[in-house]
Amino acid sequence: MTYGAHTTATGVERWLEARMPGYRYGPVLVLIAITFVVMAAGPPDGYTRVSTVALQGLTLMAALLASRVSRRLFRLAALVTLVSFIAAVTSGIAGTANEPNGVFFLLNVLLVATVPVVIARALWRRGVVDIHTVMGAICIYVLLGMMFAFVYAAIDAISSGPFFVQTAHATAPDFLYFSFITQTTVGYGDFTASGDLGRALAVLEALTGQLYLVTIIAVLVSRLSSRTRPGVGPIDAAPTVDTPAPDPVQPAGDSST
Repeated sequence: MTYGAHTTATGVERWLEARMPGYRYGPVLVLIAITFVVMAAGPPDGYTRVSTVALQGLTLMAALLASRVSRRLFRLAALVTLVSFIAAVTSGIAGTANEPNGVFFLLNVLLVATVPVVIARALWRRGVVDIHTVMGAICIYVLLGMMFAFVYAAIDAISSGPFFVQTAHATAPDFLYFSFITQTTVGYGDFTASGDLGRALAVLEALTGQLYLVTIIAVLVSRLSSRTRPGVGPIDAAPTVDTPAPDPVQPAGDSST
């Protein structure tokens, strides 16, 4: 492990490190999927918001643990996650959870945007292309879509006008839907950004999503497929046919039979 900083592990850290090997991003992807389902299908109330913050915090901690960051950074992230969770619970108890503000969405942007950076640095440092590398790259792709969704929601909450042309009361599932539709360049057109900033960010997300798929994911999958076929290079995978060597020519005047 590359925790460094000469920091002694606590009992909880030793337990987590022993049960979650490094560079295993399957649990991170599962947490991301659960977070997506809760955000997309959950009612827009305080319970959904608290659950979303809790799941985002768990995703961040799982990504840090799998990426084998320093223990000091791990503890700092745990503190930020705890503060975010307490703030979400307090907001729900105070009765302000039904109307999310821009600070809440900006906090979500901070929590979600940290994970892709951590995973990307870990994969670059590892320098190995296998199924765990591809899983980590998929986690980054999905998290980028969630990050843009929170950015759109923060713009809607902070600005004076609505973010969408079609509705002035967009919910978190609407922003999540619009973000992934934009990232995958499906372009249904049922939601469109009304302001210049929203349109610029939508174009940036579409370009980022497509370039990420045709470069990062494509290269990783091609290298992974070449590693699974022993003796086959990544460029020329065509089988070769062995041709028999010609018979030696008998020299002239040789009377041997």
